[in-house]
Amino acid sequence: MSIEERILDIVEEPIQIWWQDKLELRAIARDVRKLEDRVKQLEQENDALRADLLLWDKAGIGFTTEDKP
Repeated sequence: MSIEERILDIVEEPIQIWWQDKLELRAIARDVRKLEDRVKQLEQENDALRADLLLWDKAGIGFTTEDKP
């Protein structure tokens, strides 16, 4: 269960929460979803870059920032 889902579950519980607080919790849940989506995207990009680096390494195409003599 994602953080967004947990927050939305709290909003839907039959406890006494002011409607402004419910709106704020929904807004927080929306922001959390955006952040979680961004993290997933960055993880996928990182995995792709690692795969590229591995292929380059196997092909003997190295990348370094060190000066060569």
